Amino acid sequence: MLRVLPAVLLVVALALHSHALTISYDVAHPRPENHTYEMTMEVGEVQGGSIDIAMPAWTPGYYKIQNHAKNVRDFTAKSAAGDLKWEMIDKQTWRIQTGGATSITLRYRVYAHQLTATGADLTDEHAYFHASWICMYAVGALRTPSTLHLHPLPGWKTATGLEPAAGENTYTAPDYDVLVDSPVLMGNLDIREFTAGGALHQVVLHGNPVYDRVAMTKDVEKIVNAQLTSMGAPPYKRYVFLLMFPRWGSGGLEHLNSTTIVANGEELPNRDRYIRFLFVVSHEFFHLWNVKRIRPAQLGPFDYTKEVMTRNLWVHEGFTNTYAWLSMQRGGVLNRQEYLNYVQEELNNLMRRDGRKRTSAAASSWRTWYDADDGDDVEVSYYTSGHIIGVALDLEIRRRTAGAKSLDDVMKLAVEKTRGAGYANDDFCAIVNETAASDFSEFFERYVYGTKELPLAELFPPFGVTYEAHVDAVESDPGFDCWGIGEDLVKITRVPEEGPAVDAGFDEGDVLLSAEGKRLRAGTFWAWVHSKKPGEKITFQLFRGERLLEKTVTLREKKKITHLLKLVEKPTEDQKKAQDGWLK
Repeated sequence: MLRVLPAVLLVVALALHSHALTISYDVAHPRPENHTYEMTMEVGEVQGGSIDIAMPAWTPGYYKIQNHAKNVRDFTAKSAAGDLKWEMIDKQTWRIQTGGATSITLRYRVYAHQLTATGADLTDEHAYFHASWICMYAVGALRTPSTLHLHPLPGWKTATGLEPAAGENTYTAPDYDVLVDSPVLMGNLDIREFTAGGALHQVVLHGNPVYDRVAMTKDVEKIVNAQLTSMGAPPYKRYVFLLMFPRWGSGGLEHLNSTTIVANGEELPNRDRYIRFLFVVSHEFFHLWNVKRIRPAQLGPFDYTKEVMTRNLWVHEGFTNTYAWLSMQRGGVLNRQEYLNYVQEELNNLMRRDGRKRTSAAASSWRTWYDADDGDDVEVSYYTSGHIIGVALDLEIRRRTAGAKSLDDVMKLAVEKTRGAGYANDDFCAIVNETAASDFSEFFERYVYGTKELPLAELFPPFGVTYEAHVDAVESDPGFDCWGIGEDLVKITRVPEEGPAVDAGFDEGDVLLSAEGKRLRAGTFWAWVHSKKPGEKITFQLFRGERLLEKTVTLREKKKITHLLKLVEKPTEDQKKAQDGWLK
């Protein structure tokens, strides 16, 4: 008991401290061409002789350490009596000696010139940021409400999921988590609106999307309505799509009642590129349930100082892919075969990764904070594996319950089960078991925590879909990957742990000069290799660093396999019913 008591007292003290503070931010940018925000943070009701102020090391939703403190400069701390002493006590925390002052003013500048969904940017065309990039927090006081005062340039509009507060260009957040979860975009914005599920939705366009804006807004509305049909009433009064269209980039990041998406606007006239843009919209919107409400306990409230580990990103990113494509079909953006084509593409991406044989979806989720140097051999994407697991799990639930239950029911129950606190121990299987009144432990052990192949050939046919692993071609393969350097040289970029190349002693970085005494042509290298038969030997002359070597490889047979999903031409009545229950 004595060992527990200090921790209890600390929690109480932090709670009291958090309740007592007042915090406000002023975000200025008088010279946007310098890409530097000039920040003022006012902290009131300070108690004690010192206070710690920190910058987050990462942004929720983007599971990589970014160390935002690296872009902070010109930090100062003052009270009414003058300058205060301070020091950095770790990579992201400033300790200020208050001198007994109860109100302090912090000023600092933050460089921001990264126009990505997970970044922050300031130019003479826009100001865009996540608070995790520019707003410090009082350590131990994350639950403190705050206000954010902005200074849009003349002619600029402002879009954010934050609620307006008293005063022009002023917004409020009930705590730091919500502040961080509400990106801000200012600039020349085209704001379009629609109502769905009784809630307002704002489609904010910035940049130049080369597409009919009315049609784009209608497609976003179709996706929203489809997901509300699956998940029920919206858990918000207003949702904001922040859509930015530079001439490069792609990606999105989810937030509590908004999303930021960056896309190359010039690619949108191409239907496939437009569909992939809408997929990102659909993916990020579904996150408002899956990870923002349905989440493991460790994903909120957040620890902004270090990695936050979970084995369930295959659920929260992978299933979000599942629903992103599915809701585009249910909403009428895609027809059923088009939907299957995109599932098929993801399936093929998964099956062509050697890493799926040694890294499970759960292990991939755990490893997301770091990338292996030999990732092609050992990594698998939890987005891709989780997507296909989601499809398979949905079909299996429907099969076991004769169509009475589905993955929709799992996700809706998960919202209720995880409301507020999140579910413990990464145990998503328990929610599936309760929904289906069936034990899915073996399914999870084999396909989530293990690396067994999903039984897709058994799962799809009852739903009027054929599955085939089709052999497109049989080729000769030396067992390495490579790329051309100029016209004549070929550089080996990867040698898998198993295969003829590693057996013959080839290594990554080897530069192939000639084969069988003749010069190589980078542009025709693979056609020349594939013209030979499996079992033939090729002797290469190569440079390894400064050494000239000769290596002989025996070509192996390699099958090019495509996994195909097609609608049955003449489905039975049972197949029609099952398919309609799944895809309508």
